[in-house]
Amino acid sequence: MMNLYYQGYVIHEDIRSICYTVFGRRPHRVELGSVGAVIEAMRSVDRHVVRQAAARWVDREAARAKSRTLPRPTQPALL
Repeated sequence: MMNLYYQGYVIHEDIRSICYTVFGRRPHRVELGSVGAVIEAMRSVDRHVVRQAAARWVDREAARAKSRTLPRPTQPALL
């Protein structure tokens, strides 16, 4: 049994060349799924990373759009 560390994720070898389990990032290392080959596990990790990055981007853009639509407080004129 071996563990392969890939982009902060752990790919755990359950049965050599047959079954691999993918675990998430620290600190919790939640099980993300099982696959049949190391390359499939790496692709699964890549997809998971892309989905997380896209979600962060959408959240960031939504926050920016929201801040643009809020009225800004006016500053008093300096005399």
